[in-house]
Amino acid sequence: MNTPTDSSLAALATYLAARREAILNTWRTACQNDPACNTIASLSREEFNNKVPFILNVFDQRLRQLALDADIKLLSEEHGLHRWQKGYTLQELLSEIHHLNQVLLDEFRQYWQHDPTPEIDRISQSYEYLSWFKTLSISGSVEQYTDLQRLDASNRVRLLQQALDDLNELTRQRGDLLRTASHDLRGSFGIIEGAASYLNLVEADEPERKQMLEMLNRNLTTVREMVIQLMDLARLEAGQESLSIQSFNAGQLLHQLIESYQPLAEEADLMLKADGPAELMVESDPFQLQRIVQNLVLNALKHTRSGWVSVSWVRESDYRWLIGIQDSGPGLPNQDAGSYSQALAPIPESSAAFGVPIPEADARAIAVTQAPKAAKGEGIGLSIVKRLCELLRASLEIETKAGEGTLFRIRLGLHWKAQ
Repeated sequence: MNTPTDSSLAALATYLAARREAILNTWRTACQNDPACNTIASLSREEFNNKVPFILNVFDQRLRQLALDADIKLLSEEHGLHRWQKGYTLQELLSEIHHLNQVLLDEFRQYWQHDPTPEIDRISQSYEYLSWFKTLSISGSVEQYTDLQRLDASNRVRLLQQALDDLNELTRQRGDLLRTASHDLRGSFGIIEGAASYLNLVEADEPERKQMLEMLNRNLTTVREMVIQLMDLARLEAGQESLSIQSFNAGQLLHQLIESYQPLAEEADLMLKADGPAELMVESDPFQLQRIVQNLVLNALKHTRSGWVSVSWVRESDYRWLIGIQDSGPGLPNQDAGSYSQALAPIPESSAAFGVPIPEADARAIAVTQAPKAAKGEGIGLSIVKRLCELLRASLEIETKAGEGTLFRIRLGLHWKAQ
């Protein structure tokens, strides 16, 4: 360190050091009395002072003409960052700095008024140092705060743009879904119309009439199911589905549900198996849970040509449980970045059942924003499942592999917490 060369300024520094606590307390009082400073009341003494004592230490070194061991501007930037994190407005920060400099200015005046041998040059030099202190403390704090405001504004614009893009993408996906459903409905109605017209022909023999009736009934059933699905999806998207949360035995419900589908599995020459504890008490909506499992199981039975469909459930932790619906079907089509299988791939903490790589976060983000192109009739049912999972605050994951099948994994909370 250098040896002080100016006794008058060193004496001023000694005076300010002796007045440090009074300066800090007077500064806080001035801020508390300022209507523009509203956040101060929630700060402790240490939080309020923050970097200011260190800034005053550097100012002390400058007055004593010693080597500076820190940069006032950098310390002020840290102070501005702290105020940003505490929720200060820019006006509050500026008012606070103004009061600090005003307190120091008053201390300077009091000191020089009581100095028995004031030296004009030294007085002038001390005020130059005070001006230096004021400039750096303001510029450092405000520049940091302004940068943070600019960054925050940029992030808000980015988030708003992302929300707008997501909304546009959702609108486009809904349009694609409705166009596909309309196309399927037109096709089914065309078959129905053709079969009905053929039945009106007098020359049609009994076997042909029976075949047309079967075709008519089959397509009427398809149309009915699709219309019901569209109505269900519309209610879910409109937020018109209500929940009836209660405590129930999920193990018993699932065992009974799968047992009721055994005739359908036997008719399709498939093996349908249920694995899970007979007793698993959970808090949820049993009806909506049943709808999720029903959609996935019936879809698996419909698209699996041979082999098996299995439904399993387990208590994963003290807070969560999961259901898995897996089949040996052909797997979901369209393994591009926009397919459901990537958009709803297992989260990183999950273990993929098929041993296939899990997409990275960027791939997932791309997948979520791109439109899923599901097979005929598949998009509506899966959209309903996704909406029902959102309704029950459950996560839905999909693993699929061509020629080996598909796994749907649903994670739910054991206990329902009101929001």
